[in-house]
Amino acid sequence: MVNLPRTTDDRWDTATEAGDGADDDATELWEAAESSDQPHIPETPESSEPEQQQKKEPKYQNVVEFVHGFFLPVIRRRISDNDGGLSWDARWWAYPEVVARLTALHQAWEEARASDSMSAMSSWWIQHLEPHLRVILDGDTGPMANAKTDRSFMGWPTMPADPVPSHVLAKLLDQYN
Repeated sequence: MVNLPRTTDDRWDTATEAGDGADDDATELWEAAESSDQPHIPETPESSEPEQQQKKEPKYQNVVEFVHGFFLPVIRRRISDNDGGLSWDARWWAYPEVVARLTALHQAWEEARASDSMSAMSSWWIQHLEPHLRVILDGDTGPMANAKTDRSFMGWPTMPADPVPSHVLAKLLDQYN
């Protein structure tokens, strides 16, 4: 942050004009401030709050608030009832993958919102929203690919999985512990 010289007089008052109506030369005032005998000492805050107290509170407390407060009003796409177009079901909450992805988007959005980085929100759009949105709305293979306006589609079944053999499970658990 740039600290500007603080003055108590009217040297920086923009209303000062010469008798002929012309403004005073501001560069003269700046040079006078620079040549001041007293060095400028930056002000320090009287009380520094702990970093945890400066953290922004979430704007949306949960994924439902995020979806209805941000996602649905802002993200707009042409949804198609035809196969292969973009698919969306108003019952988004009935699809576990959609809920998981929207929850991840919500958490990443809150983190970007709280960030001091001016590019954090742009990164959220490019690195988080766009990849998730491609999957969520994919009309061919996405979780709501067969969603119809009559609400007859209840989502895809879970993918099949055989039980993990105990010797493989032991190796997997050892690998990550």
